[in-house]
Amino acid sequence: MASFSALPTPHPVPRCCALLLAGLLISSAAAQTVPTLGTEHTLDVATWNIEWFGDPSNGPGDDAQQFERVKAVIQQAGIDLWAVQEIADADDFDRLLDELGSDFAGVLATNSGQQRIGFIYDTRTVQLNGSPQHILESFDYEFAGRPPLQISTRITLPDTTVTVLFITVHMKAFSDRTSYERRQSASSRLKNRLDFLHPADRVVVLGDFNDELGRSIYLGLPSPYQNFLDDPDDYYFASLPLDAQDLGTYCSSDACSGSTLDHILVTDEMLPPLVDGAADRFLALTSVFSAYSSTTSDHLPVYARFDFTRATPLTPPPGVPGRAALAAYPNPFTDALTIEVARGRPEAVRVAVYDLLGRAVWQDAWAATPEPTRTVTIPTGTWAPGVYVVRVASGTDVHSRLVTRVR
Repeated sequence: MASFSALPTPHPVPRCCALLLAGLLISSAAAQTVPTLGTEHTLDVATWNIEWFGDPSNGPGDDAQQFERVKAVIQQAGIDLWAVQEIADADDFDRLLDELGSDFAGVLATNSGQQRIGFIYDTRTVQLNGSPQHILESFDYEFAGRPPLQISTRITLPDTTVTVLFITVHMKAFSDRTSYERRQSASSRLKNRLDFLHPADRVVVLGDFNDELGRSIYLGLPSPYQNFLDDPDDYYFASLPLDAQDLGTYCSSDACSGSTLDHILVTDEMLPPLVDGAADRFLALTSVFSAYSSTTSDHLPVYARFDFTRATPLTPPPGVPGRAALAAYPNPFTDALTIEVARGRPEAVRVAVYDLLGRAVWQDAWAATPEPTRTVTIPTGTWAPGVYVVRVASGTDVHSRLVTRVR
């Protein structure tokens, strides 16, 4: 059970003043209009580190104001499922659920110390399958005392019902070597679990990863999550375009120009419904709420959208060892993409690039030649920003790579 700091002894407030203050607070919260992100026909999910939520000694100085702002965001944003981090007061979490109303429910970790992780979800779309599960508890040190929390859900949308597994994480903070290695080890443990227990499941991992993807915040070393990035046939970070464009999710000021620390990771089973370009940070909150970084949180929410009714004729099979090998770079790319195919023996090769709707945006067929390697550079300046699949077929072998175009 988490231990909480004792609340300071309040000074008596005259009843008339207390009622006036409460009225001002309620009217202020009611006047806050938060943009709607979600839609009725899509699954919209987000992760939000709500800085020391409910702790009067840490984070924003006005707990009541933070509470009302968080409630306004969750009530109005239209997000079906929130992964939340830094929940410091379980009673405030329960009160938040009560005030959100009967359409919302939540799950809070019981083994995360002072900064708990959890979920808040719209019960009209999300229903739990069974009980929440604390996972990887044997690696408490690697996960900074906050082992991941997992829920299995049934997602009910107007046109479909699917099962999705959600996992939220709050990785070790700070930019020293030890913290970096703990994140790296935690990432390895998480990937091993997903590889062996959920190789064909729809899985979404959301949370405060406390590091970047292109390079680590520690001395620019490879990201501690490079193990996921190196397995593009099975995993993809929906937040990768944010990271590639240096769009910060950590807010040292209201500009929120810090590191990109908050991420959404999906397995390849969730890639077809992932709406291209719909993953973003909720920057509008810095305009809705004055002094956002000091009154609400030092992190922005990051969200993504999934549309399970989209036509997805393309399901690239995972790459397997074979006669042809594929490389695509740079990744992310802007105005040009280079594709390199190595062939162990002369044979015809078919190469294509698809968008996430399964439409070919470029394709070519190469005849059998004695050259072991062939390279082509494709102009991509007119392509829309987003995720693409590079696919090469040689005989019965098929390889695919995910690449991302950024502005």
